[in-house]
Amino acid sequence: MMVPWLMAEGLRDVALMHDRDPRHGAMSSVDAHHQLMADLRLHSTVPEHLRISFDTARNLYLYAWHVYRFYPVAEAQALVTLEAGLREVMPYRLPPAYQRPKQERAMLFGLVNHAIDIGLIRNEGFSRWHRAAAQSARERATWARLEVMERLGLQELEIDPHEPVDVIPEDQGWDLLDVLRRSLSTRRNAHAHGEGGLTPSVYGTLELVCEILNQVFPVSDAKNGPQNSSGESESG
Repeated sequence: MMVPWLMAEGLRDVALMHDRDPRHGAMSSVDAHHQLMADLRLHSTVPEHLRISFDTARNLYLYAWHVYRFYPVAEAQALVTLEAGLREVMPYRLPPAYQRPKQERAMLFGLVNHAIDIGLIRNEGFSRWHRAAAQSARERATWARLEVMERLGLQELEIDPHEPVDVIPEDQGWDLLDVLRRSLSTRRNAHAHGEGGLTPSVYGTLELVCEILNQVFPVSDAKNGPQNSSGESESG
């Protein structure tokens, strides 16, 4: 017996075109769904054809609110945009470690790895990396408080949940780049060979693609030099 989300669904009835796909939870909000894409903004320095291509991915994600099967298409489109963007800034032929002699063009795997190795893509340019460091800092602070409670023999300790916690180097040990070296090309190849699954959790890929392109095409500032993806950006 085929499970429902693996069955062909046919053409959407015109009367249902604007309905929410029922596979979204009842508590889901279309406004929050839209805001996710509104927050992914490419720098104005990213070439226009790449911004248009990425906007296609954003709109596919947006309209997946109505058609769930747009999610993997949105992810595939974002990865196509990434590959095109990296080719814009890379030489036609990469060193042998990144491009086999018989490859006419470098593939995403080689492009990503070369960009990482020459410092074009850095951990500090990713929101996910900063979130992980902040979470590590919060956990470190929690353990420190527990140690204080144990040392003082306290049963409870008043804590300000809004108290800022400084991120220190030991919180920044996660190497996101090591994950990206293979994962992005693996996802791209899965879509290219028809192996991509049906999941709404492709937002992370779109966020990564957006932030890589913003690192590759940084905004120049006369005083401070190039800004990374945490700097101000604007949409195409």
